[in-house]
Amino acid sequence: MRFVCQFDYAILLSINLPLKYQTFVKMDEQNASDWRKGNSDKTLLPPKGNAIVVPMVPIERQQSPPGAPTAHFRLRTLCLIGALLPGVGCYVCLFYTFLFQSDRIRNFTSSHCPNVLSRFPPVSYSIGVWQPQKSFWLFVLFLHMPARLFFGFMYKSQFALGLSEYKNRSWYDKMVTAHVRLILLEMFGLVAVSIIDIDAQFVLHALAYFVWIASFNFNMLFNTILHHHSGIRKLRKSLEPLFYLKCAICYGVAYPLSVSTGFTYFGYLFTCNSLFYSLFSLAEYIIVGVNSLFYFMMIWEMEGSELELK
Repeated sequence: MRFVCQFDYAILLSINLPLKYQTFVKMDEQNASDWRKGNSDKTLLPPKGNAIVVPMVPIERQQSPPGAPTAHFRLRTLCLIGALLPGVGCYVCLFYTFLFQSDRIRNFTSSHCPNVLSRFPPVSYSIGVWQPQKSFWLFVLFLHMPARLFFGFMYKSQFALGLSEYKNRSWYDKMVTAHVRLILLEMFGLVAVSIIDIDAQFVLHALAYFVWIASFNFNMLFNTILHHHSGIRKLRKSLEPLFYLKCAICYGVAYPLSVSTGFTYFGYLFTCNSLFYSLFSLAEYIIVGVNSLFYFMMIWEMEGSELELK
């Protein structure tokens, strides 16, 4: 199964193969004669002793036929880099914090309630404030973003494979377009959360977090709706249990945790109760893994697929 992404604007990713050069070997007449006598196989190259390799005019690169893809990407590679890597990278930052920076954990307080200790700092401190975790996370962010850019187009191509009467409804194409754009918005929110300091620019950081978590929740909602109404569940038997698993993750885990973060965080702001802050942080820890798992399930949804760029 192949997914073809056709862009009307200038493509940002292409493969330019290096030119190959012809060479000839120039030898003095005596050495050439001796070499020919001892080498009946004309495909063998002469010894390097007295040879002079001279670059010639480059061979013209063979033109690809019109419409041929300019690049191929295996789905497994995109899922590993775009979905699994950020989740693992974030947990590595948290693990490093709790294992090697226990003094920060014991003495951690937020700027809003400086006299209240909390043993579970939010994810933002591990990935956006404290070193060396911050540098490591920014490197992970740099690696996974290019792969994540294609996720929306891959979902759109997958939903197009199904046959369903709902595709004629006015809301269907609008929801597909919104899903693709929200995946990009979710990426923007994640980048903003990572680079905006939670202490120095708290309001902007909180806004970026809202953009990220709201986009992620709407993406899960639209994804499950389109998975059901696009007709792709009929393509393979394996897509049926995957659909129910995605719904369980979305409606049974991600949504309750996401809603709880609003109550627990504002509860902490108004009461300065460390329990509220701890519950908020623990919910964040789980949502990070849920986000990674939800998108990584694409590796089973589109098993054996590859992405082609034209």
